[in-house]
Amino acid sequence: MCGDMTKCFMHVFNVLFLPIGLGLTGLGIWLRLYEYIDDSDNFNALHAGSYVFIGVGAVIILLAIIGICGTIRRSQCLLVVFFIGLFIITTILLAIGVVVLTQMDVVKESFGDYLMTRVKDNSEESRTYMNNFQNTFNCCGAKTGVSDYVLSIVNLDSQCKLANYVTPCADAFFKTLSPNLKVTAGISFGAAFIMILGMVLSMCFCCAIRKSS
Repeated sequence: MCGDMTKCFMHVFNVLFLPIGLGLTGLGIWLRLYEYIDDSDNFNALHAGSYVFIGVGAVIILLAIIGICGTIRRSQCLLVVFFIGLFIITTILLAIGVVVLTQMDVVKESFGDYLMTRVKDNSEESRTYMNNFQNTFNCCGAKTGVSDYVLSIVNLDSQCKLANYVTPCADAFFKTLSPNLKVTAGISFGAAFIMILGMVLSMCFCCAIRKSS
């Protein structure tokens, strides 16, 4: 009876587990393809984070399939693989959550440096990039606001709106992004908790199989 109940819980867990994998994969793809993040070295941290999310999401999908197969076939071997995989992913997700919460000032500084290179670059591509960025986030310049454009004062009117002169784009961007990053950290911690629950269920079911045999 206990084994059958644990088996039902395992099925429910794996059904809920798949969307987590799909969600993390989607989040990683969104971070990698975000409109204002390119291949510059200033975005190495975000690039690494996006690849980690994509990889973790793909592994979670694979683990969910292994968990489903192990539960249906009552295979202790597959359940042990499932447990080990969950343990590794849990460690990674906890690390991601901690990094997101503690390293964003470093990423913000790097992003400000990147925007400064765009401000100083007088190419058509950079002007278009900054105009679009400033119109999207209602900001001006990179780190300090309108004073970032002291070298291109002639084009100031086309670069910034008067109301946004004192709003640096690095601050505006991370003010917009911050809630999403906190949600990302929350998702990481929440997913880690769910995986710990999955580890407990897999071991309980594995013990139930051993007792019944």
